[in-house]
Amino acid sequence: MRTMLLIALLALPSLAASHHSVAMYDNDNLITLDGVVTKVEWTSPHVFLYFETEDASGTRVEWSVELDPPVLLRRYGWRQTTVQVGDAIKFTGAPAKSGAPAMRGAIAILADGTELRVWSRV
Repeated sequence: MRTMLLIALLALPSLAASHHSVAMYDNDNLITLDGVVTKVEWTSPHVFLYFETEDASGTRVEWSVELDPPVLLRRYGWRQTTVQVGDAIKFTGAPAKSGAPAMRGAIAILADGTELRVWSRV
């Protein structure tokens, strides 16, 4: 019984760290993109925003942006209605290492120039 309890206690930190891992993103090379919001998923454990932008060849590409949980976003000034589908937005964040059109957002700049944090590590 004690052995099982010890194993469970030792496993907890690694499970918690794996949930909050940002290893799939290139945190050393942030990028900035602007576009138009296409979808908002205000959910726990992380909010996701999707926006459409154009790549270098002019092709439209939809990007997903992972943000902090709603409780933290509220502390940064966000509300569920801060961003709506059709809004212009600019994101700076860590792109996916895989090359997929996805990033871990760091800063969002709204159409009116308001700058909001989206990640507690910036």
